[in-house]
Amino acid sequence: MHFFFLLSLLVTIMNSTSPQFLVRDTFTTAFVKNLIVVLLLVILNYINGSLVATFLRNQVFYEDPRYILFIHMVINDAVQLTVTITLFVLSYIFYTINVSFCCFFILVAVFTTRNTPVNLAGMAIERYIAICHPIRAQFICTVARAKRIIAGVWLLTALYCTMWFFLVDVHETRYADGVLVACG
Repeated sequence: MHFFFLLSLLVTIMNSTSPQFLVRDTFTTAFVKNLIVVLLLVILNYINGSLVATFLRNQVFYEDPRYILFIHMVINDAVQLTVTITLFVLSYIFYTINVSFCCFFILVAVFTTRNTPVNLAGMAIERYIAICHPIRAQFICTVARAKRIIAGVWLLTALYCTMWFFLVDVHETRYADGVLVACG
């Protein structure tokens, strides 16, 4: 639900020049905000990239479902960070952002955001089985099952997020100085 509220708010701010909606930072403030955010992105993606590189270099990680689920979460979080920070920076560079372009970025951000807790639940179940049923764990917790869990995570997230497209009513109001897109 907050996906469409965020979309509505972002589109409203980006597509209107009315004084009540126009809130622009000074160049210095915008530059400092973007610099901090981009530096944070670079640092976190460097760490995530190091984890992915370590995973790819060591064959032993390919054989353990725990590491496969973990690296999926690392990649998922790196994509989420990159997409949201890209949208943040673009919102400062461009005075207006195309709604469909913005929707795509927000949709990817919401998918990856929703994936994280579902992926953590899958990792917790896998660890529960490994700890509480160690003899059966080698037959239950397999690489093929980890891949199916990842597919299930994306499927559940896609079903959850797609449902909101049919439940939310979008209203577009055109003014002389801009367009107001609101979700109801």
